[in-house]
Order: sequence, then structure tokens, then C-alpha cells
Amino acid sequence: MLNRRQFLLGAGGVVGLASLPIVLKSNDTQSWLVSAFSNNNQQHFVGAFSADGQLINAVALPARGHGAVAHPFKKGHAIVFARRPGTFMMEIDFINGRITKQVNASQGQHFFGHGVFSHDSAVLMSVENNFEKARGEIVLRDSNNYQIVDKYDCGGVGPHECKLMPNSNTLVIGNGGILTNPKWPRKKLNLDSMTPALTYLDLDDGKTIDHFSLDNHQLSIRHLDVSSSGKVIAGLQYQGAKSDQVPLAISHQGQQKLQFLKADDSTWARLNQYTASVCIDEPNNQVAISGPRGDLITLWDLDTDTFIKKIKMRDVAGLSMSNNQLIASNGKGQTINVSESPLHPNTFRNIRWDNHLTTITGVSA
Repeated sequence: MLNRRQFLLGAGGVVGLASLPIVLKSNDTQSWLVSAFSNNNQQHFVGAFSADGQLINAVALPARGHGAVAHPFKKGHAIVFARRPGTFMMEIDFINGRITKQVNASQGQHFFGHGVFSHDSAVLMSVENNFEKARGEIVLRDSNNYQIVDKYDCGGVGPHECKLMPNSNTLVIGNGGILTNPKWPRKKLNLDSMTPALTYLDLDDGKTIDHFSLDNHQLSIRHLDVSSSGKVIAGLQYQGAKSDQVPLAISHQGQQKLQFLKADDSTWARLNQYTASVCIDEPNNQVAISGPRGDLITLWDLDTDTFIKKIKMRDVAGLSMSNNQLIASNGKGQTINVSESPLHPNTFRNIRWDNHLTTITGVSA
């Protein structure tokens, strides 16, 4: 763990910032953004920053992180999950720049990088790979001590992101359908027979309520977001031939079939068969989907699923709503407020933001 001075001066001054980090301890609240990141020396961290480009604090990680979730009853705290096939998750106190709790996955399991708290904040749920049984699981932990209280079969293999449905005790899961094993850390073992699906899980009894799939079984369902009306938008990653042109996002609500978002072939081609984050921007009635391989943020109409426009940003991946503003980050150390025109990037030197952004409740100076 690094305190603020060690973080600034250690490893030969590996991190240079647009401005110095600040440690804030007032009771007034503001929104902070959290993301895993790496530096140019391939060291891994997780950091919190403000939308105007101030780094609040950062903590070293044992390996690369992925997604995070805001702690529901601790200001300035978030849970960060290891990138597949990592086995750690950590509660981070960004006010004081320290790890308050580290939890390791059970024997024979690893994290997929995402999780969510229950509506009543009593339970933290993480998506995990039970590679000994070759199945995905939702692991439920007490949010006070992170002890496991139950495990549910997620209804598929390769579960990735999950979200709570509004006004119900239902979890929606993007089951990517890809079988993996940490003996071959990033190898995909079943591309010819993969079975992705959007799955709905009843959290009262752990049973699958429903599950929806696409005709093209090599369109892996990965990241997703849910609107206040219960509409699910999910991004896809294609595992087929490089020459194929395929749609890369779907919507779903109720009992309808999965629907592809509507765009011309050139738009899909620009995304290069890969999407990263999905973020619903309800104040503007739109959806943002990042495409790091195509250097694009794409915006879509939330009601009609139609393409609106694209915004160029190199290696863009992270997306989150903060104070009703859409914020994006990239692997070049930049963040932008997508709602601004013209765009004004903040640049964090020697920082390469990872795939996802999460908004938490911080404190003001």
C-alpha cells in the first residue's frame, strides 16, 4: 500500500499528475470517479479523481484491476475487483489512501472483475468463475465482513458484468459464454461451442428466471447497464472471423427477444468487433458505448435504439455518470466530460486508465 507521498515519489517518481493529489476530510460530499490504472513501469493501482482532473488518492494493487463498485454506506470507499483470472478484491478508503480489507476468492475460483451490492446494501455480489466445475457463479458476501453467505449458479459460463433490476430482487447477468481456466490465463477454450446469454436471476432463491440468447453464438455478451424503467443495454465482443461485420450491442426489456441496436455497417465496422463499457445517460435519454479498438465513444437513443453520433477518443474504455454528466477515460491517461462542447481533456501523466469508471460519494475540501 502506498501513502500519498510514496505514491508521488516512489519508483523513481513514476506518476506525474496534472496537479498534486489531495486528501480530503470534510463531511461535505461530492462525486469522485474510481478506476484501476497502470503506469509506464507496468505497476498496477486503483485511483480516485474528481471530474475536474484532481487525483484524490491512489493505492497499489498486487495485479491488474478491472471494475469497481461504490460502497453503499461508507463515503470515499469502493470495492475493486481483480481482472480475470485474478483472485483478489479489496475495499479501498480513498479519503486516507489505504486498503481497509482484502478478500481472496475461494479455492478453485477467480473473479471476473465486476460486482454489485444488493438493494438493501446488506450483501455484496460478485461474478466469479468456478473453474473446477466449469461454471459461472454469483457469490454473495455479507457487506460488513465479506464472509460468504451463499453461492448461486449464474446460468452459464463466463459471466462478466451484472446489475440489479429496478424495483425487484432480480439480477441481470451478461454471460459471455466463454470457458476459461487459470492454467491458461487468457486463453478461450470453447470458441466453437460457446453459449452467451443474457440471464435474469431471482436473488430470493438463486434460481434462473429467464435467459435470452442470440442466433450468432460467437457474439459474447459482456458489459451492460440498466435504465430506471428496466431496459437493459449490453455491449458485445465478437469471437468469430476477423473479416465478419457484426452488430455489437443489444437491448432487452420484459419478454421481448434480444434486439440489436440500429446502425449502418460502417459504424459497426469502426468498432472493430469489440465494445468495452456501457453507460446509460438518462438525463439526455441516451446510451454511451465505448469502443477502444476503434477509438470511439458511440451515442445511441435510449428509446429507439438508434445511433446518434460518434466521438473520437483514442483507446477510450471507461464510462460513468457523475453529477448528471457523462465522463469517459482512456488508456492514454485522459478523461473528458462528454457533455461539454468543445471537449476539454484532463491528462494524468504516466497513468493509463483501465477499462472501467465507477462513481462514488466522496467528500469536499
